[in-house]
Amino acid sequence: MAGRQDGDDIVKRLEDYFRLSPDPSGLILPPDPAEHIWRPDGLIHGKAVRRAAVLIPIVPSLSAKGEYRIMLTLRTPHLRNHAGQVSLPGGGADASDRDIVHTALRETEEETHLTPQSITVVGTLPALIMPSAYHVTPVVGLIDPEALVKPAPDEVAEIFYVPTSLLLNPENYQINTMSFQGRDRRFMELQYGPYRIWGATAAILHYLAKQLHQLR
Repeated sequence: MAGRQDGDDIVKRLEDYFRLSPDPSGLILPPDPAEHIWRPDGLIHGKAVRRAAVLIPIVPSLSAKGEYRIMLTLRTPHLRNHAGQVSLPGGGADASDRDIVHTALRETEEETHLTPQSITVVGTLPALIMPSAYHVTPVVGLIDPEALVKPAPDEVAEIFYVPTSLLLNPENYQINTMSFQGRDRRFMELQYGPYRIWGATAAILHYLAKQLHQLR
């Protein structure tokens, strides 16, 4: 029964974190110090910051011995932003969205056909400001394991699942560097089989992993 017990522990730590956590209006600070000065009301590389949201979809196992997993997407190679990258489902806020949680659920349904009725929202994390000038609020949700998903071909090439034992262990992440905008940029990264999980997605998941690890 280790799988179910581990999952129950994750749910309890999530509930404890959101019950005890401070106001989520702060920011997730990525590993690159040069990005710590970015603010929601500023400009990033000359572009005004735009609000966005992603969903961290935590999926229980249908089996009592199975492990909880997190659903991720692989973006199609023709997209204007973050083409071909591993991503949490989500996107930019629309003026018609009720709130930032609605943004995350709407974008998730558009990209994966996962309906809001299949998602139990647990809470929101502090936002992360990305080099692409998005102010991204992560929304954590528990997903009905029997819910059907399929990729929207215009945006998502593939949907896949990663065990929480990997993604929610902060020790599994490392900091790497790459040349970006004429300088060496530091970023978080984790490898899962053929999937390179890095940048904003890794920074968000690493932040959640750190918070939950402190509650063990």
